[in-house]
Amino acid sequence: MEPLMALNKIYDSSQRLHRARLLTGISNPTTPPTTIQPGTPVTFGAGNLPAVSLTASGNGTKTQTTGLSAGVTSVTFSNGGIGLASGEASFAFDGTFEFAVTGATTSTANDVEVFIIPASGLLTLTSSTNVHYGWTDYPDGFTKENGRAAVRVGK
Repeated sequence: MEPLMALNKIYDSSQRLHRARLLTGISNPTTPPTTIQPGTPVTFGAGNLPAVSLTASGNGTKTQTTGLSAGVTSVTFSNGGIGLASGEASFAFDGTFEFAVTGATTSTANDVEVFIIPASGLLTLTSSTNVHYGWTDYPDGFTKENGRAAVRVGK
């Protein structure tokens, strides 16, 4: 099977800003994952630079449990990014992506600040002790949904 790419992209990211990075450089969530799947929000380094994974890490796997042949309950396959080492993935540092965002509603406006929760890596509209991740960025005609938002990645 082909490696999966982030499918939650709304507005393109700049290819000149795409980079392969080790997962150990992730600053949020504060405990970096050992594998990552496409479309995952993170921040890097002491400056908490927002990014989203474009590919799975080189050691990434995916388990499928639906649409299988009779008698088969699950299939696990490697979906790591081609040419990436174990614990390394490719990331975009800009662009707009759709994510689960706590506090987002069907009436959330554009340009509302979005934060990443350090302990979990989940996104929220609550600032508190959370770290800046980006801004809401809904295209014209976007169907808003409670608990989800289009988020422009970056400072």
